[in-house]
Amino acid sequence: MKQFLITVAGVLVGLVLFLFIGPFLLISMIAASAGSQPAHPSQMVLALDLREPMMDQRPSNPFAALGGEPALLDVLARIDAARTDNAVKGIYIRANTNGMPTAQAEELRAALAAFRASGKFVVAHLQNDSVRMSMPGYMAIADSDEVWLQETSEFQPMGLSAEVTFLADTLQRYHMLAQFETREEHKTAANTLTQRTFTPAHRESMTSLMNGLYDAMLANIATDRGITAQEARAAIEATPFTAQRAVELKLIDRVGRPEEAERAALERAQGAEIVEFSEYHPRPHNSGRVIAVVQGEGAIVSGPEEDGFFSDEQMMNSDRVARALLDASADDDVAAIVFRVNSPGGSVVASDQILAALRTARERGKHIVVSMGDVAASGGYYVSAFADEIVASSGTITGSIGVVGGKLIIGPAFDHYLSTNTETITVGSPLVEMFTSERPFNQAERAAFSSMIDRMYTGFIGLVAEGREMTPEQVRAIAGGRVWTGQQALERGLVDHIGGFQVAVARARALAGIAEDARVQLRYYPAEKSPFEALEHMFGASAESVEALVRINEALSDPRMQRALAAMREEDANVRAEAEPVSIR
Repeated sequence: MKQFLITVAGVLVGLVLFLFIGPFLLISMIAASAGSQPAHPSQMVLALDLREPMMDQRPSNPFAALGGEPALLDVLARIDAARTDNAVKGIYIRANTNGMPTAQAEELRAALAAFRASGKFVVAHLQNDSVRMSMPGYMAIADSDEVWLQETSEFQPMGLSAEVTFLADTLQRYHMLAQFETREEHKTAANTLTQRTFTPAHRESMTSLMNGLYDAMLANIATDRGITAQEARAAIEATPFTAQRAVELKLIDRVGRPEEAERAALERAQGAEIVEFSEYHPRPHNSGRVIAVVQGEGAIVSGPEEDGFFSDEQMMNSDRVARALLDASADDDVAAIVFRVNSPGGSVVASDQILAALRTARERGKHIVVSMGDVAASGGYYVSAFADEIVASSGTITGSIGVVGGKLIIGPAFDHYLSTNTETITVGSPLVEMFTSERPFNQAERAAFSSMIDRMYTGFIGLVAEGREMTPEQVRAIAGGRVWTGQQALERGLVDHIGGFQVAVARARALAGIAEDARVQLRYYPAEKSPFEALEHMFGASAESVEALVRINEALSDPRMQRALAAMREEDANVRAEAEPVSIR
């Protein structure tokens, strides 16, 4: 009993500490983020760690940034700012060897190339201890002034592979069934549930996509390392091999540990200090014409937007994105809009809501350039189709103009394993039970559902044809659910330019008639909530009250205030001591 009471007491104390001390810790964190940034050294080498995965865009939840990883767009913006910052002499990179999206690697490669073109240096270090080194991760840094590899690391960016697990036999074994309709044969999203192996169309589509990505990466590596495409292919396909052999083949420059590579970077910039990339805060541009940046990342969904406290999960919520497009188009200061899309698709209804807002923005006279991230396929392409121009990286996965829908029948599994017995009473349409998971489609339901899919597909084809100024027949020839690389999409008229976010901004600038050397400022939509506003949204406390608490906390944390409080406490203690009667103990 005694131990029980001690445990209960401990839990209660912990709860009290969480409830009462936790908010003050949170306030301190907010104060730190809201306060002024520390002054940078007069000479810096920025340390950029790419070893953790990066989201494409900054999360809409400001608390996610407190514990989350950096977003690609923020990294690109800081590299661009560092390019013209005289205090920044170079960048030291811990390269990603575990895997990163191809398009993301291409955008980093382009940003680092522009940085080096300004006369500054890049030193990168590879430290591989995984089964296979990421080929995109290597490509991102291959053009560095120095590429280092630890001696005990194998050089092994062998190529690309894709593993697909098919579950049709598994479902059958456990008394389940997947029923899906697709338009057309290259729309393979449901194949993992309905097939036992690759269909010919699925295999051909995947092989073509991977060959396109592989060839593009080989070409980039060859260019960056100063070797021929044939030499690059021969070297990559001969991996793995030692670090020293990689030097001999001109794939890396030096062998050594991270500390040695960092010292080499500092030696290039004598007198400079290492500054972590996350601590580099360039002064934002607050002058010049405005280009709005509307962010859209994740599966496209409808319904109310839900914010987890520290969640960095990205969903492309149709209400939020549509409102952002409309708000940006209604802003007289906005000269043009860049719509960043990084999405594999999702709801047709949600996609249509976003597309309608984009069309309204164009009707209001705003030029819109879509910047595709790593993937902008299916619904991701749907919402992009009516932009003035579409910009994609060569490694972007796009297209997938097709429709898939259906259901998973799990009722027989419940009946078999749990001895359930589900019975249904219906009124209304004979099709009211079409989407029940208790049984397969009957003949009438299958016919009705097939007609729905046909209408959706025909509508998708017509929409792309109108937006891209093509005939429906031309679109059908490249649709069928097939996915393309950005380069393949360019050749087929689905995108207009190859490049990343910076290219999209340049195209928006040109369409708006802004001179190439004129300063512009980027304004993000939807506007990122401040931590104070986020607390107000989640807890109901006014933003003003929360901010006041933060400012009080900041004041109390000031060293001068701490010294004053200490002096006051000391004086108070002396007064109390003088007032107390003398006692003899």
